Amino acid sequence: MSRLAVEIECLVLDGVALDPAGAQRLARRTETALARLLGGRGISPETTGADLPAVKGPEMKPPAGASEARWAEELALALYRAIDRWV
Repeated sequence: MSRLAVEIECLVLDGVALDPAGAQRLARRTETALARLLGGRGISPETTGADLPAVKGPEMKPPAGASEARWAEELALALYRAIDRWV
């Protein structure tokens, strides 16, 4: 089994009001959700070892008033899809 490392240098959530503590919580929740997706679903074998360039993710529109947990799940899924379809 290969090890996959994902480093996100910058994630811009335009129009989302988060204080620093909320941003940190969202980052941790997203990391946990992404790890769960990668662990459960894996990725395309061709992706392993690839040096992926900057990827612009899809536009997301969770429902108004969505919780941090919901945002984290949506972000993780968008990131997972971007990683897996790159190759």
